[in-house]
Amino acid sequence: MRTRFLIIILIFFTLDVHLLLSQPIEIDYSKPEEVAKKFLELYFKGDWFSACKLCACEGCEDQISFMIKKMDEESTITDESKCTFTLDKFELDKDGTTGKYYYTKTCPDAKPKKNHVDMKKIGEKWLVEYIYRRDKFL
Repeated sequence: MRTRFLIIILIFFTLDVHLLLSQPIEIDYSKPEEVAKKFLELYFKGDWFSACKLCACEGCEDQISFMIKKMDEESTITDESKCTFTLDKFELDKDGTTGKYYYTKTCPDAKPKKNHVDMKKIGEKWLVEYIYRRDKFL
């Protein structure tokens, strides 16, 4: 138990230092494809807190912290840095301010998996609406 606690603290410390040193994310927020692509790149690299900078929901950092804690408790932290993805299509909802970006995730030794990220337009910026749900990761 003590080892797990130390591992969690080390992960948070590493991620916090990385956040302080990282450069601002430079993308064209008017293009949902760019936002979705950058979010998925950061997410699969394990740079979840940087991915949160592209999220529309408040408290994303808290959700990610909770997700890391749950994954550690369940011993389900996996290395997805070798996974790749292909953006398939963007479906804009009738309201014109929300939509879904469909993608295919491909990991070594696994079948390709189709999924999507929810997108939301706030002002002129497209952002990902990522909400952690227990037992449901990207």
